Amino acid sequence: MRYVVATACCFAIAAIAGAARPDQESPVAWWPLDEIRSGATRETVGKIEDPVAGRANCVPGVVGGALECDGFTSRVVREAKRAPGLDRAFTVEAWVAVQAYPWGWCPIVSQREAHRRGYFFGIDAEGHVGLHLAVDGTWQACTSEKRLPLLQWAHVGGTFDPAGGIRLYVNGEPAGTLDLHGKMTPAPEVDLLIGANHEKEPAMFETASMPIHFSFDGLLDEVKIHGRALSAGEIQKGYETVRPAGPPPLTLARLPSGPECPNRFGAFYVPLKYREAWDAVWRGTGPDVVVTFDKAPFRFVSWKGISYAPCWVTEKGNWFTNEFMERGVDRGKRGCTESMSDKRARFSHVKILEESDARAVVYWRHSPVDVFYEPPYVDEVTGWGDWCEEYHTIYPDGVAVRKVVMFSGNFEAWHEWCQSLEILHPGQRPEDVLDGERIMAVANMEGKSETYGWSPGEKSYRHPALAAANVQITYLKSKFNPFLILDDRPGKNDAGGDGPAITRVGGDGWSRYSRFPWRNHWPVTQPPLVGRYAVAADRPAHTYTATQYSAPYAVTDHSMTKIMLCGMTERESPLDLLPLARSWLRPPELEVVAGPFESCVYDPTERAYVVARTGKDAAASLECTIHADEDRPLVNLALVVVDWGDSPVDLHIDGRAVPRGKAFRVGYRRRPDGTDLVVWIELKATRNVQVAMAPGGNM
Repeated sequence: MRYVVATACCFAIAAIAGAARPDQESPVAWWPLDEIRSGATRETVGKIEDPVAGRANCVPGVVGGALECDGFTSRVVREAKRAPGLDRAFTVEAWVAVQAYPWGWCPIVSQREAHRRGYFFGIDAEGHVGLHLAVDGTWQACTSEKRLPLLQWAHVGGTFDPAGGIRLYVNGEPAGTLDLHGKMTPAPEVDLLIGANHEKEPAMFETASMPIHFSFDGLLDEVKIHGRALSAGEIQKGYETVRPAGPPPLTLARLPSGPECPNRFGAFYVPLKYREAWDAVWRGTGPDVVVTFDKAPFRFVSWKGISYAPCWVTEKGNWFTNEFMERGVDRGKRGCTESMSDKRARFSHVKILEESDARAVVYWRHSPVDVFYEPPYVDEVTGWGDWCEEYHTIYPDGVAVRKVVMFSGNFEAWHEWCQSLEILHPGQRPEDVLDGERIMAVANMEGKSETYGWSPGEKSYRHPALAAANVQITYLKSKFNPFLILDDRPGKNDAGGDGPAITRVGGDGWSRYSRFPWRNHWPVTQPPLVGRYAVAADRPAHTYTATQYSAPYAVTDHSMTKIMLCGMTERESPLDLLPLARSWLRPPELEVVAGPFESCVYDPTERAYVVARTGKDAAASLECTIHADEDRPLVNLALVVVDWGDSPVDLHIDGRAVPRGKAFRVGYRRRPDGTDLVVWIELKATRNVQVAMAPGGNM
């Protein structure tokens, strides 16, 4: 793929340069990078139009314009036969502004054949500057100790002298030396590239064994090559002569959660835009799903940049997800198989199954593939591997039932379905979202509770929590924070224990850059990275704080179903959520006392009572009694009346009329053979409650 984005402003930028461009020491090549015309940029010494490949743009630079590189595809190509012939002393210098550190060593300028011939001048995954080259056939590397800042202009330079070695400079100051003697071994038949490697390169850290394509992410300006080694004084003078007129036009992107909107409950298809460079590479336009609430300013988001994994977003914009089906087939070579590895959402899609004033139902289907898009445990006969369906039935009170149906032929092998993942915007560190003194609190159905900070000591996912805990709040420095309630039925759980259990992530030594595990191979990342610790808050990233286990709700020969409640709460203590937990796990009986309707069943997978009409009288009313008490409380009533029809509905609670509004909401679920009524009523009770519903106008 090769394409170039250029705008008219590129040409105007050169005309309104904020500083004079000095003729510094007569370089042998000089790319001002002021403009792109017809897919090329002009190199001024040789007066050569060099092709600009990939997606690139012109923006205001240090002097005139600068080349904005997208981190994926951008590069300037100088044909090998027209590249400066460097086999003795030389200098490379440039102005750069880094949007995000590259995945591995990424050139500013490079003309090399692997690590055998030629030279490379660029930065690494931690922002260090390096000049690497072959000297007498041996690859030599000089790397700075100092890291380049993010989102700031920096002048970088590197010199090579056959009699003295390599010298590095950052903002005019010495930044590294490597003393050596010898002649550079050139690679004259290789094209010179600005902003990208010639071939796939290893991503640093855990994924060093998996080469990938990437390019410089940020701005390049005033790239020069000199045919001699400039002195330290000359480098300093060059830096001081050209000073940026202002900061680079770079900003940190934010994970998208949809437009600001008035208080409204509902599920919507919204094409979510992230960052222009990322959006341009993505193939497709949606759908993304956003659920908004009229009672509080949090959201539920299912976005392609996270492979549609459902997420809760607090009023402060902090993201959280309860994870997804995960398998561990060959972690060493393939990583875990999970939707996190489906970088392009090839095996993942989302749909809105229901949308009304009463509730929304969001459906997510995906396969837990590895980074090579291979599913685990493929049946040799049928060709089917593992798949998963999730249903989120979401109500106006910010509470959702998460129903996870995992399909596999091998549930004896390790699997996981629920883990607390905190997702971070560029610019956010785990410490910006998590308080190490108060990470989470849990409770069990007996009314016991514990609050936990980050535990020191051994690095582990298995730090214990309160026995039989099934209620959890994760604190994200927000007013509203994510909570979960696990099904507490007895039976073998995923960790081999009985019933619900929660273990905490904790310990020391996860990363050199954060107290917490801080990983940036997901979300948004498109290269096939199986795991990678972050070194800076330059990219979207995530951390994790707890893992949850429970017995299956249902099992078949090839599937396993798990259920939980999840959502957002402003409650500080999980004990405050025990009435909600009891209303779901120990629901009060609903008795039909009048009307042609069957006695109801409570469906925990919908958090709703389901009643079916038995007669054909469309004008018949439904009257029922809910037998609530302290042990079986009612916390907001959801009622599905099968075959109610399209009639409006009037409601009385204990003989009192309740008007339609935020406390009484109605929706209709239409089927080919009928229409069901869905009602949500804001109602809390620990005593018997009389509920009467009639077709509109009959009460």
